[in-house]
Amino acid sequence: MNGPIFEALKRTLKAKGLTYRTLAERMGVSEPTVKRIFHERNCKLDRLMEICAAADVELENVLGAMNRGPGPANRVSPEIERRLAARPALLFVFIMLSEKFTPEGIMRSQGLSEASMFLYLRDLEELGLVALGRGLSARLLVDTPIQWDFEGPLKPHFEMTNKNFVGWALGHMEHGATFISFSRRMRPQTAEMLRREADELAERARLLAHHDQHTTPEDQLTGYKWTFAFGATPFPAIMPIGPHPRDAGAQAAPPAKGRRPLPADQSS
Repeated sequence: MNGPIFEALKRTLKAKGLTYRTLAERMGVSEPTVKRIFHERNCKLDRLMEICAAADVELENVLGAMNRGPGPANRVSPEIERRLAARPALLFVFIMLSEKFTPEGIMRSQGLSEASMFLYLRDLEELGLVALGRGLSARLLVDTPIQWDFEGPLKPHFEMTNKNFVGWALGHMEHGATFISFSRRMRPQTAEMLRREADELAERARLLAHHDQHTTPEDQLTGYKWTFAFGATPFPAIMPIGPHPRDAGAQAAPPAKGRRPLPADQSS
């Protein structure tokens, strides 16, 4: 058995949170045995099937996914970003395609007609972003995940979609949505540790999604959005206070040099 199969198996194990030790326990062999198999990238077919059974994944799905690992990051040109910025609906169609929605899936989620979907796909083809096939099939011509310029012409659209999502989550917390927001003071080193842990959790979510997309029929998949923001809180920008109403002649002044501003209410 060659390398790509074992690379696909490694992605599956990572997506499922399975260690070599857990896999060995399920197979009834030693952990060094499992490590040796993955290091040598070679075993008999019956052993490979045993590994797949222990990982709770079908061999055919591993074979189908072995050449479809997460692609290299890519960018679209600034000119294309400007043209997409002028047509938000076309931008959102392209984003959904890049997130592995099929045209039929986009039609269902957005309530579009076949004619509208085809016209959007044709417009994206004219921009060199997709290649049309028969019917409503389309192949992305841009590697994913796409690295957008968040300070470029698309910035207002990304701000809008994330604000809309946060507003939606706040209104649906009793129906499956999650929203967590709080402010606390901490050491920069603690903040950096938390940022790394959040990055690791996000990567695990991406791997799990990648696995699901290659092992599950599309009509059994649901689109989920992950939005995370963390940083030294710019309180004057997001929670402006200003002078007291009865202090009519006062102006808000920056803290004196060498002094820190008063701590914010930590119950927020």
